[in-house]
Amino acid sequence: MPIEVPAPDAALIAEQVAYYRARAGEYDEWWFRAGRYDRGPSLNAAWFADVEIVETALFAFLDAVRPQRVLELACGTGLFTRHLAPRVPQVTAIDASPEVIACNRARVNCQNVDYVIADLFEWKPPARFDLVFMSFWLSHVPLARFESFWSVVRQALAPGGHAYVIDSALDPTSTARDHPTPEADSGIVTRKLNDGRQFRVVKLFHEPGTLNRRLAAIGFDSAIERTPRYFIHGKVSQ
Repeated sequence: MPIEVPAPDAALIAEQVAYYRARAGEYDEWWFRAGRYDRGPSLNAAWFADVEIVETALFAFLDAVRPQRVLELACGTGLFTRHLAPRVPQVTAIDASPEVIACNRARVNCQNVDYVIADLFEWKPPARFDLVFMSFWLSHVPLARFESFWSVVRQALAPGGHAYVIDSALDPTSTARDHPTPEADSGIVTRKLNDGRQFRVVKLFHEPGTLNRRLAAIGFDSAIERTPRYFIHGKVSQ
């Protein structure tokens, strides 16, 4: 019987999952600029202006494409599931953390959302979807897993389907005030919880041009762009 050898980054991925499980109850502070993420009126206003840009662009995309079946990868606490569920007939929302799934269920409370708890690096799509949506997930996929991850996305897409990406741009004021300033090329950052516990996680700040070229090299046509400060976003087609 062959012996399964753990992937070189297996311990890091496990620590990343543990972090997001432990962070479930405080995750939304980041999105809503509360607590350690409050950067003051000016920077908070810039943040929410960028939030409006990515949400408006997503809504326009959904109106234009009108997907019937949507797969949301790393659905988290439901910050975008809450926008998808009222706009599409069916959503399958996947996350490795039961804790964030519980937060998502409570927030969204829609009958057309099916929840799956699974390791996204092991999970295989059981069906095809018109849209594969991911927000703030691609930055947590190690570069060594980039191509295999997008192979799974391709397997999940129905003919003519699209993926849609929203993620973090590199900006030192995006993260908590007591987090170290992130570096563009480190690939690993240290994150702290409100109780002081620290975890290492994968965090890649994809630059739109580089990401578009990387996707083109594996057969995707993408139109990722950056908001004025905090986010990257856009569609990816086969």
